[in-house]
Amino acid sequence: MSSEHAAGVTTPAPFTALARVYDRIMADIEYDEWAEFVLVKATELGYAGGPLLDLGCGTGNGTLPMVQQGLEVEGLDASEAMLSVARAKLPGVKFHQAHFEEFRLGRRYALVYSLFDSLNNLLDDASFGAMARNVRAHLEPGGVFVFDVNTTAGLELLWEGGVASGWADDVYYRWEHSFDEERQLAKVEAFCDSEEGAFTEVHYERGYDAGHVSRLLTEAGFAHVEVSAHPDGGAITPETERLWVAART
Repeated sequence: MSSEHAAGVTTPAPFTALARVYDRIMADIEYDEWAEFVLVKATELGYAGGPLLDLGCGTGNGTLPMVQQGLEVEGLDASEAMLSVARAKLPGVKFHQAHFEEFRLGRRYALVYSLFDSLNNLLDDASFGAMARNVRAHLEPGGVFVFDVNTTAGLELLWEGGVASGWADDVYYRWEHSFDEERQLAKVEAFCDSEEGAFTEVHYERGYDAGHVSRLLTEAGFAHVEVSAHPDGGAITPETERLWVAART
């Protein structure tokens, strides 16, 4: 019997129940290193200081390193549940609840960044393009946009055997992955069980390959786009599972 049919398991919307256990499951992610790469790449493209926006900030794990470096940073996410954790973690930071394609914040930023495949949650070109145009509208002249995305290859073979499971502190998780070739979408059924209860959230992601993401950003009005392999910015191969993307207005 698959995890989503287990007795007593709720099936909440994505990034709702997950918020209460997310930081425990993601404790090993090197957010500091990811944030440092963002700043290095952004500086190469002309970033010389100024306000930042963490797009898809979730519980604030990618926001925290920027705060620790003394940078002015705000966060934005569509999930109020994730943001409530971020606000408790970083009470001095301004966080916004809005969808990537629709936010209107009334200010511009020198750098917008997004970490840990947040933008793979945009499942078609129209959504990604709307997000990119919106980001560009919120960037200062010469502003920079840096993010990572999973490639199609990365989503096709997300985990060996299609399952990631184990314990994270007091949380048992079993996440089952599948890939729909026709729709080109990855599906993750994320089962988690802890003292707070058991649930299964269903998440979908779409892969973005180098030429594809470059075209979408160019169409959105970015003047310069660079794509490299995650995590160190090296050369892209057909087997590259995750990309770094940096664009300048």
